[in-house]
Amino acid sequence: MASILYKNELLAKMISKFVDAAKSINTAGFTIGRCGSMILDVTSCMPEGANTKSSISPEYPLKKEMPGLKDRFFYVTSHHCSFEQFSRTPMDYGSIIRITRSCNGYEAIADNLVKFPKELDTFFSAYNFITDARMNSLCFVHSYPTDLEFAMRKINLDANKFLDLAEDYIPDQVWTFKDKLKVVNSSEKDFENRIAEALSGKNNVFVPKHGLYTFGIDPLAAADKIAAINLAAKFINRL
Repeated sequence: MASILYKNELLAKMISKFVDAAKSINTAGFTIGRCGSMILDVTSCMPEGANTKSSISPEYPLKKEMPGLKDRFFYVTSHHCSFEQFSRTPMDYGSIIRITRSCNGYEAIADNLVKFPKELDTFFSAYNFITDARMNSLCFVHSYPTDLEFAMRKINLDANKFLDLAEDYIPDQVWTFKDKLKVVNSSEKDFENRIAEALSGKNNVFVPKHGLYTFGIDPLAAADKIAAINLAAKFINRL
């Protein structure tokens, strides 16, 4: 089967940015082992006829109908694939998936069928909540920057205190994450839905012992937020 990237320069450029972001996240040590996942909206550069292209997977159900995903296509990394593995051979560890017309399921259409990351439903839910047209084509990233984990424990998971300290120590970098950081505890009821709602409200989300969720208008913007937030964490850890 020919790659869906064949003769699609725009899609190839988008995937190239995605790979560059994964490389930067991996090189900076913002994931541990096989932790981390990424999803990118690639709807704008899908070829004509993509809606009728045969799937390479069964149809997977969504937890609920999500009309905000109508006619959307996404590129996603494989579950339990390290960013280093993905960066070397991205089309071996990634799939392009299509939302079904009923908006209650999804299926893979290219290039390889992979095991989808457990964060996929959370990312879909976040996208479904979005009403701001300026955020209608995004990349979501789940990473695990250890400096942030230690810093948040040090300040008792106080997101406002983190933002205040970040403003003091790296004022030129705070604009990257727009003073928005939420903490969602995995022990809370319906915590995945709370992550999705926070992301859709233009917040970056920290989940203790689970990592950081960021977003961007492209993969590099999402990766930049991880770097800026973790830089603030490094200063806080020196206190």
